[in-house]
Amino acid sequence: MSDIKKMTDWEKLTAMLKDSHEEEKTRVIDEAALNLHLKSRVKGQDQIVEDVSKLLRLRALVEKRSKPICSMLFLGPTGTGKTELAKAIAEFLYGHEKNMLRFDCSELSSGGMGKSRLVGSAPGFVGSESGGQLTRPMFANPKRVVLFDEIEKADSSVFDLFLQMLGDGRLTEQSTGKTADFTESVIILTSNALAEEVSKSIQGVDDPHEKLNAMKTYLSDSKVFRPEILGRFDKIYLFNPLDGFTVAEVAIQKIAKLAGDYGLTIDFVAPELIMSALKSNEKISKFGIRELERIIFEMFADQMVVAKKNGQKKVKCEISAEGQVKIAG
Repeated sequence: MSDIKKMTDWEKLTAMLKDSHEEEKTRVIDEAALNLHLKSRVKGQDQIVEDVSKLLRLRALVEKRSKPICSMLFLGPTGTGKTELAKAIAEFLYGHEKNMLRFDCSELSSGGMGKSRLVGSAPGFVGSESGGQLTRPMFANPKRVVLFDEIEKADSSVFDLFLQMLGDGRLTEQSTGKTADFTESVIILTSNALAEEVSKSIQGVDDPHEKLNAMKTYLSDSKVFRPEILGRFDKIYLFNPLDGFTVAEVAIQKIAKLAGDYGLTIDFVAPELIMSALKSNEKISKFGIRELERIIFEMFADQMVVAKKNGQKKVKCEISAEGQVKIAG
C-alpha cells in the first residue's frame, strides 16, 4: 500500500482545511451580541432590531447560497434609524461601517443613466472603461452591506437590476462582462414613500404574515414597487416614528460621538442643552435625525475645540448664566 503521506501536498491541504474552518466560523453570527450592538446604535426600534438579528443569524447559516445573505426593505419616515441600522450591521458583520456601499437613489433617477452608473456603460460608450460604481467595489470585496436609500426615486432600469441581484446573487458589468458576486453581502433598500399610508394599512393586523402581505399588497397597488421585486425581499420592516425620549437619547449619543471625534469624553450633559437641540430640530423636523446632527455640531463643536486645546480629556457640557454652552473639565 502506498505511503499516504506522499499522496498529496499536506502543507497545502492543511492550509485549505484551516481556511475552510475559518469560513465556517464566519457563517456563525452571535445573535445576542449582534442584537446588543444594533441596539447601542439604533434607538426606538427594538422589535425590528431583534427580528433583524435573528434573521441575519439564520440566513448566514445557509451553506449553499445562490442569493445574498439577506435582503431587506426598510420603510418609514426620515430620521427613524433606517440608514443607521444598515451602518451598524456593516460594522458588526464586516468589521467597519466603511464596508457599506451606499447609493442615494435620487442620483439614480435619470432614464437609463442610473443603471449605467451601477453596472457600467456598454463597450464603446464614454466611461465604459471605468466600470460600475456598484460592480467594481464588489469585485474587490464581495463581503459588504449594499444600501440603496430612498429607492422610490430610482429609475425603472435600476429596479430591473434588483431582479437579478436579489434573485440570483449576481450582476454582470456591462463593459467587461465580468460577474459581481452578492452571495456574501447584505442588501438593504430604504423608502420614505407611503410610510404613513402603509402604517394605516396594517392597523389592527396582529398576525405577522398577514401584516407582511398587507404591506406588500399596498406597496404593489400603489405602483411604488413591482410585485416581482417585493417577492424577492426576505423581510420588510416598517420603522416607527421616534418619540421625544428616544430622540433625546439619540441627541446624547451624537453629542458623545462628536466629543469623541475631538478626543474628548463626555461626563455630563445639562438637560437644558438637550432640550435646546430638540426644539431646534422640531422646527425643521422634516430633515429628521440627520439635521439633529448638524444642530449639535453648531452648538458644541467650537467649545469642544477650545476644551481640546486646553488639554482637557473628560468634560461636562453645561449652560452658562447667559444661556450659552459651557464645556468644562
